[in-house]
Amino acid sequence: MHKKIYLVIGVIFLSAPVFSFDFTTGYGFNMGANFDTLSAEMPGGTTARQLYNQFNFGAVVFFEKSYFVADLSFGGSFTGFVSNDILKRYTFVGDNYQLAGANAGIGLYFKYPFRLDRLTIFATAGLQGIIGLSRTFTKDYGLQNAKKGDSYGLASDWSRIAVKGGGGVDIDISDKMFFRGGLLINYRFNSSLDQAFLNAIQNADDSVASNFNMGFEFEFLLGYKISTNGGGSPASGLGGSRGSGGSRGGGGSGDDDIYYPR
Repeated sequence: MHKKIYLVIGVIFLSAPVFSFDFTTGYGFNMGANFDTLSAEMPGGTTARQLYNQFNFGAVVFFEKSYFVADLSFGGSFTGFVSNDILKRYTFVGDNYQLAGANAGIGLYFKYPFRLDRLTIFATAGLQGIIGLSRTFTKDYGLQNAKKGDSYGLASDWSRIAVKGGGGVDIDISDKMFFRGGLLINYRFNSSLDQAFLNAIQNADDSVASNFNMGFEFEFLLGYKISTNGGGSPASGLGGSRGSGGSRGGGGSGDDDIYYPR
């Protein structure tokens, strides 16, 4: 299921700038954190929790057309695991340890802008496919896990889908360039490794388990509008002449150039 979603997002991302030469592109970096809690209601009413706190950072390239934004990101993460004595028999996390990793992301978002002179405030929401590329332990660990036998999952086992939403502001630097700052809140669905741990817990001792992964990220981007027809706001991606107060006609000069509404 995840592979099909990644494929659809990827096709849309790659084809977005092809259909028109009037679009906005840019690049920059992001940073943030995710807080993942694995909870289980054990027999006898005992509640057990295991924590996975992750710091994320990376580079971002984006393409924007009207109300839609597609982005491609590449970054790293550092995860601190806090183990639980009850759950370690299922997740095989027998000690607190750290894990470093690398990820790629492909996202597609809807954006709604509000233009204010040289500023554009916007709200945005969409989906991102997160693809695990590598994982490396930064602290010795020699226990088995529930899925792969002698390692804590393959990098691809950490791939997942995220729902993201938030807002930001575009600040014009020139007619074509702008700076964008944004804050996004995300919810990450279970990876295959998360699901393997949930299944291991729920299949034993008549337990009920769940995984909740919420986080946030800040984006700092530099954008540039590529257009073959001129005009328009580089930040909003919407057409229109800045500060014109009306639309102009064809050739000539003087009052004949100005359209007076009746």
